[in-house]
Amino acid sequence: MEEVVKVIGIEHLKVILSSLTPEDIVKPAYENWQTGMKTGYTRLNLETGEIYGIGVELNNLPLPNNIFIDLFKIDSYDDPIDEEEFFSSSEYNEFLEFSSSEPSEYIPDIITEFCELKGIDEMKRKIGLLAYNFEKNERSNYNMWESSILNKYYDAIYEDHNPFMFSQNSL
Repeated sequence: MEEVVKVIGIEHLKVILSSLTPEDIVKPAYENWQTGMKTGYTRLNLETGEIYGIGVELNNLPLPNNIFIDLFKIDSYDDPIDEEEFFSSSEYNEFLEFSSSEPSEYIPDIITEFCELKGIDEMKRKIGLLAYNFEKNERSNYNMWESSILNKYYDAIYEDHNPFMFSQNSL
């Protein structure tokens, strides 16, 4: 017996996509990402329309218990924002002075330490920069971005979906 699963329709999907801000898309992935440990994903559950984040450890793929598509991903080995992009030019110069005064050349939490000292909300700024980059690079042409998500939708619900394959009847 074939299992029947109800998924959201195309129009519902388009409404969800159009209502998402860049921050709504990048934040769940960032919150579940861990440098060198976990790849962060923002997923859309196609059964409920819910947006959620998940962190997947290297070589540890969780078995999906629902039908979903990925909207955004940060690889575990990526550092999505470097110091020069994170800080303003004056903050960056202060940061360089601060980091050179530390006894070790590489301290993983030195940015966090500097942000706490200067009263900078590190998480909020990183998510803001990720959202800005996402909007600029991936969603600058909304129609192309939406089409790529729709193709993921069709791939998830139809095993033999190929957007470039035409039957003789459709020509």
